[in-house]
Amino acid sequence: MLAHDDPAWLEFVAAHPSANAFHRPAWSEVLAATYGYPCFVVAQRDADGKIVAGLSVARVRQPFGRQRLVSLPFTDYCPVLADPQADMARFAADLSHWREGVDASVLEVRDELNAPGSSPQVVGTRHIVDLEGDSEAVFNRFDRGRIRNRINSARKQGVEAVLGSSREHLADFYRLHCLTRRRLGVPVQPWRFFENIFEKVLAGGLGFFVVAECAGRPVAAALFLAWNRQLIYKFSASDRERWTRGANHLVLWTAMSWGCAAGYRSIDLGRTDAAHESLRVFKAGWGARELPLVYSHLGAAPRMAPSGLASRAMAQVIRRSPTVVCRTVGELLYRYAA
Repeated sequence: MLAHDDPAWLEFVAAHPSANAFHRPAWSEVLAATYGYPCFVVAQRDADGKIVAGLSVARVRQPFGRQRLVSLPFTDYCPVLADPQADMARFAADLSHWREGVDASVLEVRDELNAPGSSPQVVGTRHIVDLEGDSEAVFNRFDRGRIRNRINSARKQGVEAVLGSSREHLADFYRLHCLTRRRLGVPVQPWRFFENIFEKVLAGGLGFFVVAECAGRPVAAALFLAWNRQLIYKFSASDRERWTRGANHLVLWTAMSWGCAAGYRSIDLGRTDAAHESLRVFKAGWGARELPLVYSHLGAAPRMAPSGLASRAMAQVIRRSPTVVCRTVGELLYRYAA
């Protein structure tokens, strides 16, 4: 085990083409500062002591029972990093033995891991849009009716999108985020979670907001992570009354066009659950590649999702309550739902 900011791990991550912003210490620091999760790295070294494989891990407390280990909380995809010469079979077996020795009910790896006793499970899909090349070529790969026309329509209707990382952008995003989560009937992450992202991730140049305004009023916003030539579309929010203006589409395209100009390889549009067909169709319209999203579990069987009846009942309560209820429920539950 290594500290999440061990210099040897930082050097390994900086040189690995598959590393993304979640592997940087800043994300682990957000988790520790917001929820008190101890974070560290489990690594394999070669005969010369050089790291050849590893993953970041957080220790998540449960309200009852043993602790869980997650790599990493509040990420859709956090791949195991390994050099070609790494002995992955041995690394996987060592992870299994290590998990048993630290008294954790399960180690959840948000990647596919072939290991004795592991339980790989397809949890949804990822959508990746390639950004290499000029922005016009990328734009022309979008579906004309569902994407390109919406972006052009937004501009014609006076919607303007700006990219930045100020506290004003944070406040605009969070207001819209609370409205969006209440509309969906799901809890919202605490303010301090996004404030910690702002202070530890965005302030370090690892991401930004895009906020779309119409007549001076913020109507859509999103939070993007950016590092190692990979963009991640992490959180989005919007004012439902302004949906017809295409502001959401302009927000995403603004980030993509920035990525093209900055030499980024791709943008990850995040996890899409199997039942969310409309979201899958929306992401496919951007010319995205669809990849299976596999999580692996060592130890106990994967946690069961809340029953449909229970989740629908909670959604109805949240939708019919003031925004403060959505925030309070999130404050109580999110530390256990990583």
